[in-house]
Amino acid sequence: MIGLNINIPRTVKIFDSAMKKKMLLTSIFYKRIFGGKGMEFDSYRGYSDNDDSSLIDWKATMKNNNEPLVKQYVEERDLSIFFLIDVGDNMVLGSGEKLKNEVVAELVSSLAHLVIVAGDKAGFALYSDKTKVIKKPAAGINQFYSFVKEISDVKNYGGKSDLVDAINSIRPYLRDVSAVFIISDFLRINEECFNELKRFMIQKEVIGIMVRDINDNQISDINHEIFVEDIDSGEQMLINPSLIKEEYEKKALEQKQKIFETFKKTGSDIIEIYTNTDFIVPIVDFLKKRVKKKTTRRK
Repeated sequence: MIGLNINIPRTVKIFDSAMKKKMLLTSIFYKRIFGGKGMEFDSYRGYSDNDDSSLIDWKATMKNNNEPLVKQYVEERDLSIFFLIDVGDNMVLGSGEKLKNEVVAELVSSLAHLVIVAGDKAGFALYSDKTKVIKKPAAGINQFYSFVKEISDVKNYGGKSDLVDAINSIRPYLRDVSAVFIISDFLRINEECFNELKRFMIQKEVIGIMVRDINDNQISDINHEIFVEDIDSGEQMLINPSLIKEEYEKKALEQKQKIFETFKKTGSDIIEIYTNTDFIVPIVDFLKKRVKKKTTRRK
């Protein structure tokens, strides 16, 4: 891999613009995106045209002669967000214009920039067979530049991804962390990993971002024999894709469904992003849904 096909400044600018358009950069919305656990109810105030209608407390409104009221919250503490990023061999793949790791680099840079510019702390770790880079949460633009430098360095990519080891490696850095993003294709998930992931999501606010290529879920219609190689063992095998297509796609769907169910059962959120589509609109809509969900829980 010579270099990454990424344009982080351009992507960050477009992402920030999309967030502003959805009004997700106001203080109360922004805090709820990344957990919102550090906020306490303070008082009610009148509803304004700049507010999202989902913020209206209808019970309080009825008692106020049907004049709409919204809750105000007091921030107990600044946010601290951690990004756990898969940089294994499985991420250096893609059938389109961008590889999975290139989509991840632009996506996470956009989120990290959002956190840093808001004056909050961001930490990160890059993992494959071991945790290759780890930076404790810190504020300031230099932390963002450090992240961009590491995520753009091709030397940090490669190796067999081990999420269990990665989770255990970052635990000492998470004492005051508000939320943890786990960004991966989640292909290398065995039963041990599922169990560790469940325990971790019960302990911390976790947001999953599954970045996949279309070929992770399906096999192209090829009716002749080709060589495939196991990225873990290096073992090669001669196969006819048309003969295994149905079984492959069935197993891929079952594995993906199990991941989504694991997140759902622990009350955690996860979104699926593909390399052949733009991620900005889906991510912004996903964050908007988190805000509405957390607003509903508070009522």
